[in-house]
Amino acid sequence: MIRVLVAEDSTVVQKLIVSILEREPGIRVAGVAENGARAVEMACSLKPDIITMDIRMPKLDGFEATKQIMNCCPTPIVIVSASLPRDMDATFSAVKAGALMVIEKPRGLTSADYENTRSTLVSTIKLMSAVRVVRRWHEGPIKPERLAMRKPSAKITTKIVAIGASTGGPSALSQVLRRLPKEFSVPILIVQHITPGFGGAFAEWLGGEAGLEITVPYSGMPLADNGVYLAPDNYHMGVTAAGRIVLTQQSNYNHHKPSVNHMFESVAKAYGAEAIGVILTGMGEDGAYGLKELQLAGGRTIAQDEKTCVVFGMPKVAISMGAADRVVPLEEVAGAILNLSE
Repeated sequence: MIRVLVAEDSTVVQKLIVSILEREPGIRVAGVAENGARAVEMACSLKPDIITMDIRMPKLDGFEATKQIMNCCPTPIVIVSASLPRDMDATFSAVKAGALMVIEKPRGLTSADYENTRSTLVSTIKLMSAVRVVRRWHEGPIKPERLAMRKPSAKITTKIVAIGASTGGPSALSQVLRRLPKEFSVPILIVQHITPGFGGAFAEWLGGEAGLEITVPYSGMPLADNGVYLAPDNYHMGVTAAGRIVLTQQSNYNHHKPSVNHMFESVAKAYGAEAIGVILTGMGEDGAYGLKELQLAGGRTIAQDEKTCVVFGMPKVAISMGAADRVVPLEEVAGAILNLSE
């Protein structure tokens, strides 16, 4: 039985979430918290298997509540947000503080999108409740220093870097991008599994965190030497040998759109040995087979290690296939990219 704590200040939304969850076999609502402070108290006393966390709440917002819970009684947390622009900074900061996922608040029974938002909530609760989380200490902001740019070797020319991530990815991506030198003049493609509707806000948040401009591209957009491109919602992202973005809405690839596999396979065909592929924390196996194709095409490949992954799913499959040339902790991923670029 999955025991859920619902943190939500709106009585209407509380009742809707509770109703959805209580109808599901194997799920029980252990308690309801009407504000962030109460959510922290109930998390520590009830010890639920998972928490659904609103962002805008009295006394403590969802970001502060997430920080305190991850400090005192680590619990899987799913942010349930209305996807309003004013909430996005706190939403992704909560993910950085330890929340596993961001999903849209379920719509009412009369909404045409009710079934989609209901099923997303239920499936996310079932998946994320099994994730083992660890204590997070928040004594002060940690800002990894940027690495110094080294003189590239004439032996290998890197023309593109492709990075794929899922659960735990927002925080991992911000750390990798913050450490890369600003003079690193190689285009970077990113696929991050995220709930549709949050991609644009995530690009803006990630850019602020990393001190870079993150672009959500259009199909046909030419790659800039120092450009960082995040795949848009509901589009697979690839690239041509001529250095242009290709977006497609073909069927879901491994149940994902965008797909990390699709990106890696496209990069392998277009750039081969001139590419670097990186697979970060994430649930499932998306990206593993594409990383292997990139490796077979001569590209250099990196996987995040188990110890620093929030979920050691995607990297684990890639490593088991022998698709990773290097397996490194998160804090060394940026350095590995630079080393392989020399």
